[in-house]
Formats: sequence, C-alpha cells, structure tokens
Amino acid sequence: MNLIRVILYGIKSVHLSFQIMRKISLLLILIALSYSGISQNKFAFDMYSELGKESNILFSPTCIKSAFALAYEGANSETQIEFEKVFGFEEDNSKFIAEIEHLKNVSEISNSIWIMENFEILKSYTDKMKSSFNIEPEFTDFKDDSEGSAKRINNWIEKSTKGMIKDMLKPSEVKGFKMALVNAIYFKQGWKNTFDKKLTKKDKFTNYNGTLAEIDMMHSKRYYRAFASKKEKVIELPYEDDKTSMVVILPNKMKGYEMTNENYDALISQLSKQEVNLKLPKFTFETSTFELKPFLKPLGLDSAFENFANFSGMREENDLKIGTALHKAKIIVNEKGTEAAAATVIGMIKTTSISTPSPVMQLTVDTPFYYFIKDNKTGTILFMGRMNAM
Repeated sequence: MNLIRVILYGIKSVHLSFQIMRKISLLLILIALSYSGISQNKFAFDMYSELGKESNILFSPTCIKSAFALAYEGANSETQIEFEKVFGFEEDNSKFIAEIEHLKNVSEISNSIWIMENFEILKSYTDKMKSSFNIEPEFTDFKDDSEGSAKRINNWIEKSTKGMIKDMLKPSEVKGFKMALVNAIYFKQGWKNTFDKKLTKKDKFTNYNGTLAEIDMMHSKRYYRAFASKKEKVIELPYEDDKTSMVVILPNKMKGYEMTNENYDALISQLSKQEVNLKLPKFTFETSTFELKPFLKPLGLDSAFENFANFSGMREENDLKIGTALHKAKIIVNEKGTEAAAATVIGMIKTTSISTPSPVMQLTVDTPFYYFIKDNKTGTILFMGRMNAM
C-alpha cells in the first residue's frame, strides 16, 4: 500500500488527462484489492441466505450491487449507512468501482439512468454518474407515456443482454417512477475443454423432493481442479479465456447443507488438480422478474424503501425513495460453454411525506447442486445459482 501511495504521488506531479488519471488510479486500487484478498462476495451469500431453500435460484450479485451503487451515490444519513452495511460500500466507493471496471474484462456490464421529463435532479448527482460510471441520463415521460417508457428501458436491457432478458418491465410498474436506475450484465464463454455432444445421454436427476426427472447429462473425463470430502464434492470448470470459471458444489445431501461465504472460500482453497470422471447436466434456467425488497430489508436496507428515506444527494427536496427493485436472470449451460445474463431495475418514486493426483474421482451431478460463475483474479462471483429440480 505504501508503494501505491508513492506511485500516486508521482502521478499527481505529472500533467495527465482526467481519464488517464482515473484509469491508473482504478488499476492501482485493483492491485491493492488483489493483494488484500478483498472481494465483493459477502453480499452474494447474505442475499442467498434470504432466498428460499427448496426452489431453483439464480441471481447476479454483481448486477444487483452495481444498480444499488448508483443509488448509493445519492444517499445520505441513515440511508447511506444502511447501504454501507448491506453492500459493503464506502463513502469513497473507488474500490467497488475499480472492481467493476476489472469485471468488464470478463463480462459486459452496462448502466443507464432514466429521468422523468422536467423532474429536477441535482447536477452534482448526474455529474457523479458521468465521472464514476460514464452514464449520460436519458429522459422519458413515465407518467403519460408509461408504455413507451417501459418499452425503451426493456429495449435497452434486451440489447445490453444480447436478447437474453426480454420484457422485464410492465407499463404499470413504471408509471409512478421519477427515475429508474438500471444495470445489466452479460456473460458468454466457451469451456476450455468442451464436452463431446456424442457423449451426452439421457439420465436421471433426483429432485429435492425425491422425484426423478429425465435430463440430458454431459460427460467428460479429464484433469480438473477438484476436491472431495464426506460432505460434498467440488469441481472448477475453466472457461476458454482462463480468466473465469464455473464452480460446481455437489452436497451429499442438500437438505440441511449450509452454503456460506466461509464454507465457499474454504472449499475453493482445497481444490487441486486430479482426474475426474464428470457427468454434468445440460440445462437452461430463467427466473421470472422478482422483487428484491423482501430479501434486502431483512439484511438491513430498510429506510431506502420508506418515506423517511434520505436521497438528498439526488434531489434538493429530498422527496425520493425506492419504490421497487426488480431483478431477472437467465443461464444456459451446454456442451460448448455458458451464456448468462441479468438485469436490475431500481425505480425511484416520490415519498408521500418528506423527512430526513489421486485416484479418479467419480462425480455425477444427478442431485441438487450449487453453481457459481466467478472472476478468477478477484474471486468475485458474477452469477450464483442452486439447482434443486430439473
């Protein structure tokens, strides 16, 4: 860290453009993050803990955090403190911004802001969006043209996710919006070692409730980073870019199994190269659009949704709160690789009142399992899922 301070001091003494200075600063911050082992995964597991235990799950913690980072820049007082508690943001949020800039090397991450026509938003806030997130605000008429407004945002999301996420918003959902903060993430990578389609066969998958489903099971026998214990088996499947990978965790019994950040880190640290006879389901899963509020409030993000929310950094009148926070995700896993996308929409509305080598390991993934898509350099989880039923 002392070396980084020295380098930054030297940079300041040289006349460089703002953009170059910003890129160098973000790079140095990312280096510091890599050495300190800091990542953005705590929120991923906090969020997961609030979701159901039996249904299939898929969400992008990176997408959700990125959208709420836009709202955080306008939060003050107790609302700001809650954002910091839930998402790990800091008043100088350069660490998170640096990590997102890095993640753009392995996935496509996009932001947009949509403001109600003739609705005054502080210039200091829009300037911050431009300098930190490179966003120019779009203007639309949510009230009198809710259909057109929803269509414009949906089109932006669909384009940003290469057609994976469609028709996320309904006109009725945006009618009360004064501002919409939107994030989209798109990931597509081929496996470093593809699965032979000729080896894909119909097989049985035992669902969480004990029922059987017939699925397409892919087969591969080669060396992977893997680990097996009495409780679970773990495997890391690298993508062709060598920058990302999928981690599959197969508990011996899903019921009662605790998936925590600490457990995940411990399992990742024990991976070692060994020969594995792997059978992995070929699957596609898409969530419906779902509301994040019921899952975020128990984590401590409370005032942001209430009339006493403090978003005075967005508007001098301090009369905004989060009316809705929506998320949608989709993943496709096949012989060639993985394609995944997600979008988060935060709808800001007016408050009604204003206030402040070993033996070959046999691994057949034919029971409920977890899966993660991660950035290999920082360890940040891009997507996280649990498959309980096929």
